[in-house]
Amino acid sequence: MQEIGHGGQPLRTVFRRVHPARTVLIDLVALFPREPHCDGRYHPKGLQMDVIVEGTLTCWGLSEQGRWWGLVTYPIRHGGEKDRVTHWVPASVLRVKQA
Repeated sequence: MQEIGHGGQPLRTVFRRVHPARTVLIDLVALFPREPHCDGRYHPKGLQMDVIVEGTLTCWGLSEQGRWWGLVTYPIRHGGEKDRVTHWVPASVLRVKQA
């Protein structure tokens, strides 16, 4: 039997698996906004957070406020290296990569 929410309507499914996984573009500037008037200095081996990166979307999740979030894995570059991270990001910073 399906659960009923506070308004008497059926509750939506919270998690929706993406199978097969989809390639998405993630706007790191929108995801991690920079603070205004920051006086940092350039570092050649620093984290490259001002780019759009390609990642893999494996699941959608619905927040308590009714907004969709995507579970994505993507690389963060630093100097000549990169590390992969996986976490939930708001749907507004994701775009499906067109072939």
